[in-house]
Amino acid sequence: MATLLRSALRPLRALGGLRGPAADVPLRGVRHGAGLLYPGHIPTSPLQKALLAAGAAGMALYNPYRHDMVAVLGETTGHCSLKVLRDQMRKDPEGAKILQERPRISLSTLDVDKLRSLPEGSLGQEYLRFLDVNRVSPDTRAPTRFVDDEELAYVIQRYREIHDMLHTLLGMPTNILGAYECWFQSSSRGRCRMGAEPHVSSTCTTSSAGSSP
Repeated sequence: MATLLRSALRPLRALGGLRGPAADVPLRGVRHGAGLLYPGHIPTSPLQKALLAAGAAGMALYNPYRHDMVAVLGETTGHCSLKVLRDQMRKDPEGAKILQERPRISLSTLDVDKLRSLPEGSLGQEYLRFLDVNRVSPDTRAPTRFVDDEELAYVIQRYREIHDMLHTLLGMPTNILGAYECWFQSSSRGRCRMGAEPHVSSTCTTSSAGSSP
C-alpha cells in the first residue's frame, strides 16, 4: 500500500519542480522522453489524476486565488469538456487553422506598442488596460502538465492564454463569479476558436470592458 501511494503521489512532488514550455513555442505532438507528449508533460494514471483532483479542489476551495490549483483541477477533470471545445474548433475554419498552426499568445508575441496605439475602446487598447490594472499577463498563466493528449493540452493552454481577453470582452471582474462566467461562455460557445492571433490588432469596440476592475 505504501508503495502504491508513493507512486500515486509522485506527480505532486514534480508539480513544483518543472517549468512549462516557453510561451512562444507551439505545443506539438512529438515525443519528449519516455511517455512525454509535450514539454513539461507529466503522465498520470487514473488514480493519480483522482488524487491530484481531490487535493487541488480542496486547496482551490480553501483559497480560490490559488490559480495553480485551479489549473491542476481543470487538467485532471476536464477531459470531456476539452474534447467538446476541440471538436467545436475543428468545425470552424478559423478554429481549425488555429489547431493546425498552434499560435501562442505571450508578451513576446504581442506587439504591445501597436496595441497601445489603437483607438480608445478597441479590443487591443482595453485588453492592455485590463492586464495593467490587474497586474497579469499571458505569461502568468500556468503551463499545461497533466493532460495526456497533446492536442487537448494545446486547447486548454489556448483557453488560458485568451482568458483575459474573455474578461475584457465580457466586462467581467477577476473574481470567482467573473471567472465562472468566462468559463461558461467559452464552454457553451467554443470561444477558444476566436481569432485572437498573436498580433491581436483588432479594433472592434468593447462597450463594457472599461468597467473591469
